Amino acid sequence: MPPFTKKHYICWNKKTTPRELNPILETLAADYPVCCGKRKGIQVIFKKTGKPGLCRLRLSGSVATISYGTTAMALRALSALMAGLAPEGREMTEKSPFSTFGIMLDCSRNAVMKVEHIKKWLRQLALLGYNMAMLYTEDTYELPGEYYFGHLRGRYTAQELLEIDDYARTLGIEMIPCIQTLGHLSQILQWPVYNKVRDTSSVLLVGEKKTYMLIEKMVRHWGRVFKSRRIHIGMDETHDLGRGRYMDLHGFKRGFDLFNEHLGKVVRICKKHGLKPMIWSDMYFRLGSPTHDYYAPDCKIPKDVIAKIPKKVELVYWDYYHNTEKFYREWIKRHRALGYEPLMASGVWTWGKLWYDRKRTEDNAGACISACRKEHLREIFFTMWGDDGGYCDFDSALAGLAFCAEKAYAEKFSEKALKARFKSVCGADYKIQTLASSLEYADGIHQLPSFMLWDDPLLAIILSGKKSQLGKLEAHYAVLAAKLKQNEKNSNKSGGNIQHLRLIAETISAKIGLTNRLFKAYSAGNRASIRAVRKEIPELIHLLEKTAGSLRSNWMQRNKPFGLEVVQIRMGGVIARCRELDHRLGEFISGEIKNIPELDANMKTVKWPGHRDAGSSYRSYATGSTLI
Repeated sequence: MPPFTKKHYICWNKKTTPRELNPILETLAADYPVCCGKRKGIQVIFKKTGKPGLCRLRLSGSVATISYGTTAMALRALSALMAGLAPEGREMTEKSPFSTFGIMLDCSRNAVMKVEHIKKWLRQLALLGYNMAMLYTEDTYELPGEYYFGHLRGRYTAQELLEIDDYARTLGIEMIPCIQTLGHLSQILQWPVYNKVRDTSSVLLVGEKKTYMLIEKMVRHWGRVFKSRRIHIGMDETHDLGRGRYMDLHGFKRGFDLFNEHLGKVVRICKKHGLKPMIWSDMYFRLGSPTHDYYAPDCKIPKDVIAKIPKKVELVYWDYYHNTEKFYREWIKRHRALGYEPLMASGVWTWGKLWYDRKRTEDNAGACISACRKEHLREIFFTMWGDDGGYCDFDSALAGLAFCAEKAYAEKFSEKALKARFKSVCGADYKIQTLASSLEYADGIHQLPSFMLWDDPLLAIILSGKKSQLGKLEAHYAVLAAKLKQNEKNSNKSGGNIQHLRLIAETISAKIGLTNRLFKAYSAGNRASIRAVRKEIPELIHLLEKTAGSLRSNWMQRNKPFGLEVVQIRMGGVIARCRELDHRLGEFISGEIKNIPELDANMKTVKWPGHRDAGSSYRSYATGSTLI
């Protein structure tokens, strides 16, 4: 049977439907052909069973029966019915080994999603089968008495968080606070008012009384705005713990001991406010590794350290980087060896991306889900980070989330079923949305398109290291833009803005092409060819200005306005530097200058040397000079 439209409804009876589903179905009616009463379409009967990880869907004529154990299972069956996946006269079954199946959305790397857009996501997530969500907020929330907490960052008010939590609960989704209580706090520690609780630029001062007063404010606040009694307190990647003011005040202390001392105090604060904490587990493994590597096979955590890990804390094993089941299974066992049953945090790749990365998501998250099934892990969620400025079209990640849900629920994975469900839930064409993800790859190689978009047109830090590939790259992005343009009319913005990405592909192609022709003309000393390249600059500036406008439109549709200035500064900088390129070429052509030192520096065939922050920081590829 075909997917439902507004002309063909899924109808339910308020009196005979289990009470827990009534508010959910009423909420979903805002976007979907679900109505209370009788209309043309299918009458659906819901039956609650005692099997939490199972749902059954049977369609017989114009009547569908859904047997379910949990709300998430009921909604998976409902979306299957909406997608036309129910076989006539035969039972369709889905199972999930996961009691917690959730997401974590980064709201700390500039992009703070609007409340109404979060609600739209929650409706879609519910129908895909998700039952938990976290908003990762380092400081992007209002904290009573802390004026600079989230200042100019788009922080959520208490009322907004209460509204989000209430709405999520209506859909059967648990909102769990996800904050930081040790590291990753550079945005608040930049303000002088927090000098007394600062160890290093991003890490709180362990042992300081004021540190725990601040943390208690955080914990108390989240205990009031969210009804969940679980809280994620972060504490990851504190590489320089105890190496700043702490060492000046108290001397050297083993990182393990400092970490456990601090964690113990924060756990007691959580207990005081009736909350059960979880942390990212990496620091135990990093501190036990000679290279500070989370995934070092020779990591050794001393027994005295393990003994002092608070028993009231849960460990979250985060891993987005491996594509074999074997690796995940081994590290799950390592977590269990510490005496803890971990939560798994996989990833839908959005960080440092303009569009979600399908290949890495499916390769890595796919292997992770399979490993968790085999290890009988009960809790898993999928992170969507915004490193480098949160400029990704996060709606594109819904295709990745739909994939993860299909891997987790379906007895036998079917891309055909995935496409149909994605269309009915997100209103977008899965094939087109995933085609757009090829922005990240050319000839199967990851090509850093966001880096190339902001690469300085004169310094060419990125493109100068790709001289031999520039012709192929120009063609790749031009072909992608053409393919996306062919499909624009058949797409909408629900699963990511295809028109936006098409414009980005066009712009990157034009920028690469101009750079390629410039390198060749300048190295040959051919002034006629340089004149021809110079004539391309106005069109490139025009494309960059259109891209800047599209980035703004996308941002303002989904996010609070704060953080947009970072994207605009970058785009404005590239445009200004294109104008500078025009000036420099004009000076060279006229003979006013004999050479262009910026281009001379990159005429040798060099491979881009990379940078220790290259995967996450604009600072590493915008300039070779100091970026103030």
